[in-house]
Amino acid sequence: MESISRGQFLKTLGLSTKAMMAFYCIGAVSSCKSDDDVEPGGNNNSGNSGNNSGNASSGLTGTTSGSSLDFTLDLKNANYSKLTTDGEFVIVGDALVANAGGNFVAVSKKCTHEGTSLQYRKSQNDFFCNNHGSEFSLTGAVEKSPASTNLKVYTTKHDAAASTLQVKA
Repeated sequence: MESISRGQFLKTLGLSTKAMMAFYCIGAVSSCKSDDDVEPGGNNNSGNSGNNSGNASSGLTGTTSGSSLDFTLDLKNANYSKLTTDGEFVIVGDALVANAGGNFVAVSKKCTHEGTSLQYRKSQNDFFCNNHGSEFSLTGAVEKSPASTNLKVYTTKHDAAASTLQVKA
């Protein structure tokens, strides 16, 4: 049996190499998953975005996206109990909520450069975009480009007695 190159094989099918690559690329792009679906670190956090009108079993009540963002987390709930540990963070809807040295900080979850989900870095005490390396302070200020616009910062209110954390636009 005679062997032929990939290009020769495609030509026998009547397709050019460019046509096959275009078909492959379209299939690969349509099967990609947005980074909005996955929390940095690979933890899927679906179900914690949009409006949640009071699902107590999820540990989340309120509105987690848009200009009326106002939600409360139950820090005793398994979904959010890690926030009681310094250096931990979660993404809830449009917000990234972090425990920064015992202080709760909440900012918009997306880098202002190209919209990649951010992560909190305990060792640097900042927010980091692993896509292009932008860094933001706990006040949301740009510390390292390419981002040039500060992050939106949300108000946090911790009720230690109730073990809840309210995040509000």
